[in-house]
Amino acid sequence: MNIFPQLKPVTAGDYLPHAEFPWLLAVVLVTILPHFPHLPYWIITVTLATLLYFFLRWQRGYHAVSAWIKVPVVIGVAAAIAIELSYNFQFNQASIAALIFCISIKLLELKGRRDVMVIVALGYFLLLTHYFYAQDFLTGLWLFASALVVTAALLHLYDDPANPALKTLKTAFFLLLQAIPLALVLYLLFPRIDHPLWGVHKPQSSQTGLSGTMRPGQISKLVESNEIAFRVQFFGPIPPRRQLYWRGPVLSQYDGQNWTVNDYQPQAPPIEARGEPVRYSLTLEPHHRLWLLPLEMPTSFTGVANAYFIRSGVLQSQYPITSRTRLEFVSYPEYRLDRGELPRISRYINLQLPAGRNPRAQEFARRLWAENPTPEQMSARLLRFFREEPFYYTLDPPLLGANAMDDFIFNSRQGFCEHYASAFVVLMRAAGVPARAVTGYLGGEVNPVDQVLTVRQSAAHAWAEFWTAENGWTRVDPTAVIPPERTSREILNQQTGNSPEFMDIALNAATWLQKTRYYWEALNNSWNQWVLGYTPERQREFFSRFGLSNPDLKKISLFFAAGVTLCLILLAFFILRKRRQSLEPAWAIWLAACKKLNRQGIETEPWETPFALVKRLKTTYPERPELNTALSHLARLVCAVRYENAPVPMRLLKKARTRLERCP
Repeated sequence: MNIFPQLKPVTAGDYLPHAEFPWLLAVVLVTILPHFPHLPYWIITVTLATLLYFFLRWQRGYHAVSAWIKVPVVIGVAAAIAIELSYNFQFNQASIAALIFCISIKLLELKGRRDVMVIVALGYFLLLTHYFYAQDFLTGLWLFASALVVTAALLHLYDDPANPALKTLKTAFFLLLQAIPLALVLYLLFPRIDHPLWGVHKPQSSQTGLSGTMRPGQISKLVESNEIAFRVQFFGPIPPRRQLYWRGPVLSQYDGQNWTVNDYQPQAPPIEARGEPVRYSLTLEPHHRLWLLPLEMPTSFTGVANAYFIRSGVLQSQYPITSRTRLEFVSYPEYRLDRGELPRISRYINLQLPAGRNPRAQEFARRLWAENPTPEQMSARLLRFFREEPFYYTLDPPLLGANAMDDFIFNSRQGFCEHYASAFVVLMRAAGVPARAVTGYLGGEVNPVDQVLTVRQSAAHAWAEFWTAENGWTRVDPTAVIPPERTSREILNQQTGNSPEFMDIALNAATWLQKTRYYWEALNNSWNQWVLGYTPERQREFFSRFGLSNPDLKKISLFFAAGVTLCLILLAFFILRKRRQSLEPAWAIWLAACKKLNRQGIETEPWETPFALVKRLKTTYPERPELNTALSHLARLVCAVRYENAPVPMRLLKKARTRLERCP
């Protein structure tokens, strides 16, 4: 198979083959379909209506649509996009919507191959815009398949229209494979920057993960999501679940209903590390917040420039996490935080309670403190209270009134982790002990395929901390003391029957789906680590392995230019060598003989046939009969092999060429 098809030259007004129209429709569909979930319904409707109209016109005999129809439609859609840009769209969204409309409306004015080239070029460009919304492995597969279709449409335009689609796709596939080495060089050597050149900033409503506030019911809604929050690869044994607390926002301000962050002081708290360190890498999904969610308690980290601690022990970035981010940490699950003297402002904030709220809870806390006059005793007494009293753990707790903690502690006694953490902190503060709420994630699921710990939004959790001078801030998880029998669970729908046969089928299906999910998530994680995780830091590490000290942007750019040049030289050599190998041996001998004549001052033309050259040289050089005889003999042998399929031995051809080269 010739993987270098000879494309015939065309002009702008060449005839457009009817068989090209399905390819154009396929180009438009594969490039615009992934954008539909991010576009308003009206632009989707207009686009699909345009494609349907094109399909009907193609079936009935295509001709371009009149400008009297196209111009009003274009003006109307442009005005609608401008209005959306003013109210709903980001600039990139408006640009993508305009490109999608342009590539679809272009189908209605096809007059020649130049118009097809415009559609193909727009198709290639639209493929790049898919990464604005998703960058996972499935998106990469879709883009490769889409690029295959677009390239095949381009080949089909300049190839024989009678060629089957499978042959065209095969040729396009080989062309894309040839582009992989250059793409790999561009990927590795193109200078990386810390921030993207552009990005789609999602509105506030689309943000996922923990927020900087906590109110009853907020986390219980978050845990209904199965989206991945982050993945963790440990460089050693995985710590036990009781140590897997991933620290997020620390909430100190309480107004009776909502907990909010009150500490913004960029100062690392005194951390006394104890026990063995845990080293790990954390790949954080974009959550459009500042916090980095390390395992409690981190002492060193790399991967995010300008990250910093705040006084409450929260590690956060200077900018919101808007793209997948890989970090490396060293944490100590056993630690003492802020031991010694607590700053006066911090003590005041973490003792504050709203005036006039929850009087029963405050009175109850004072009575318990009289019986348990140390923070440790008070904490143990409250945990025993939650465990022994009929408190229930549920995702659907009843609504609470103005005195939310009074209602929860003495009336409903049904809640999620934020209810128990809030109640514990309020009771400790009422007893005069500094306390605060902490939100983050607890635990995670180990993927048996690659041993990566996956933490989902469903692992969102809230716990509490109280302070003593001897131990600093001590973590307490009131939710953990609720007995399992007082935890509400959703029951499977029994209407389908509960026969043993049905349960076996359901169990086998669940096991198979679980294994499939493990393999898929491991594949996606590898894609994230080795493809999307190629950050500027990892690029500098890559160059450092080759002896380039302190690789800055200038040095990387020089290596990039050198690498691309070398790749293009190798590609050109491969193409020329392939073309030379594709020549028939007899014709290759003839071309070599012509080059020899050129070096002797005898001009040969590439368009001349062997016999035409022999005839011309006999007229031009009658004084060289030996040369003319040798050339005539070689020409007869070459034409016999090439045009008559004569079984001429290769040694005779080489002998004839040697005779020609020795002629005076």
